[in-house]
Amino acid sequence: MKTRIALIGILFCLVLGHLHAQGDNPIRLEFPASQFSSELQYVLCDTSGLYILYPTYDTDTPVAHIVHYDVNLQKQKETLLRLPLQYIYIASTYHDGDLYVLYQEKIKKKKGPRGILLHLRPGFDGMDTLHIHNLPTEDIAHIRNYAHTIFFTCPTGKSSSNLFVLPSNRPYVHGLYLKDAPDYTIDDYAIDPEGKRVVVCANIGSNSRNNVIWLCESTLEGDVTRMIDLPDTGSYRFQNARIALLDSGRLMIAGTYQLRKSSYDNTATGIYTLIYDNGEFSNIELSTYDPPAAGKTEVLYLPGRLFRDSSLVAFVTESFYPEYRYSTTYSYGVPTTEPIFMGYRFIDADVRIFDFKGHQIGNYDFPFDNMLLTNLTTHLRVTFSPEQILFYHIIGQTLTTMLTDKQLNVIDPIRSSTLFPQENRNAPMVYTTALYHWYSDYYLLSGYRFRNTSSRNRNPVFFLNKLQYR
Repeated sequence: MKTRIALIGILFCLVLGHLHAQGDNPIRLEFPASQFSSELQYVLCDTSGLYILYPTYDTDTPVAHIVHYDVNLQKQKETLLRLPLQYIYIASTYHDGDLYVLYQEKIKKKKGPRGILLHLRPGFDGMDTLHIHNLPTEDIAHIRNYAHTIFFTCPTGKSSSNLFVLPSNRPYVHGLYLKDAPDYTIDDYAIDPEGKRVVVCANIGSNSRNNVIWLCESTLEGDVTRMIDLPDTGSYRFQNARIALLDSGRLMIAGTYQLRKSSYDNTATGIYTLIYDNGEFSNIELSTYDPPAAGKTEVLYLPGRLFRDSSLVAFVTESFYPEYRYSTTYSYGVPTTEPIFMGYRFIDADVRIFDFKGHQIGNYDFPFDNMLLTNLTTHLRVTFSPEQILFYHIIGQTLTTMLTDKQLNVIDPIRSSTLFPQENRNAPMVYTTALYHWYSDYYLLSGYRFRNTSSRNRNPVFFLNKLQYR
């Protein structure tokens, strides 16, 4: 019998509690905001479970609560840390048994350069605390840790960003230094344990038609050892870059390309891929987009992540266009029509599957059903099992899934379902949700639930549901 996504089971898990790992009860946690905090966060720790992070306040001094749960969402241990005045949670990262949590000072709505880094190991007693300095004061993203070194990206200007490194047990953060480089943004980076290096894709002039993508290598301490341009195709320019570590220190780079002559000619837009190995690039593979998005000049393409398993890589790009409605106003009897921005209309997701040699072995257009959203980000996620590939996205209360084999032959077609049926029509519940792969064939559904009523009776609750893919 072929394995299927347990869509109905997921629905029952949330409504009736039929999907579970042990016993007769669904595996679920709820945190009423009135008892805990609207600033609640969590971090997944593979088979070590997860941590819930939230602050409480005693005479305006925050206390950090760091609560460890096992994979069955059973509470294991709670750690408390009294923080200096006006310190807030910023980010957390887990890898290979090490959890790091970063807090940063915030004074008069602005972040300061000082912070506190906590280091915990699930299942072990104790916690290391490091006071750090020279933190950037903009929003930190893409934080990772390896060999007790912290990496993250952060804006450095209106149209620039950089990779920042906090070396092992050192109190000062420093940014990557590219000598004589103009302003650039960090498109993506990968940590290569075997080569003991970080490989970074830097986009020079990312907002112009003459942008150039550099690939640079650095040590794990952030010292640059090599810089090289991605190969120039002449007629086409690379718009962006995503990078993934393959085997034996080899890396795949993928992104979108466009004809240099015209930034509005989407008929000459597509996907490029190449392999980077030992300081050299392979031949560039170019593949154009297929309908329905191709040929529409207003359509734009948003690159997603590179998803990988032990032998395959999936690259997702999503097509969309900004949508407007038009309003007519009159001034002294003269009509004036003005556009009003409504959101981004997403058309479909283009999924390309590659082997570790960089050869494309499959392509699928995943259609979006009438998706008008205000946030410009990719939505489709891909996870691999030994024999199959699961595609899914979740928007609000709607979960959409599809299951294929590794040659993209459809096993279970595209399905959409409302996860939370409304029980009270007078005051229906509103859900904001996210679904992430946790470990093995388990996923974690999280979000807020509140009543669509007056602010006094909304009763927001943060919930976590463990779901199993079957």
